Amino acid sequence: MSGFVRAAGTGETYDFDGAVFTVKASGDDTEGRVSVMEQAAPVGLVVAPHTHEGEDEMFHVLAGRVGGRCGEEEFTAAAGDFIFLPRDVEHTLWVLDDEPVRMLTICGPAKFDRLVTEQGTRRG
Repeated sequence: MSGFVRAAGTGETYDFDGAVFTVKASGDDTEGRVSVMEQAAPVGLVVAPHTHEGEDEMFHVLAGRVGGRCGEEEFTAAAGDFIFLPRDVEHTLWVLDDEPVRMLTICGPAKFDRLVTEQGTRRG
């Protein structure tokens, strides 16, 4: 495995579950260790409650505000905030306010990126 730089505005982009994901580092790029995707979520998006089996999910909010629930705990996060959602715990997210959200979606070990690329619709 070698290092790489993925320039701003580049990476395979997919429509998936109401949001747009741009793959910055896939599991294939990192030997399955981690995946990183930039996510653009529109106003009104609500991600249904779900669980990632054996995979932690993290978000670094770049713009906008999100609300969510992890297990029984509810939270809000704004630009600059970091969210950690542990594996095997049900969680959900929703866009707050009247502006879209941009965030980095980081998963480890990498599994979710494969779901996005296999079930999403590729752009361009």
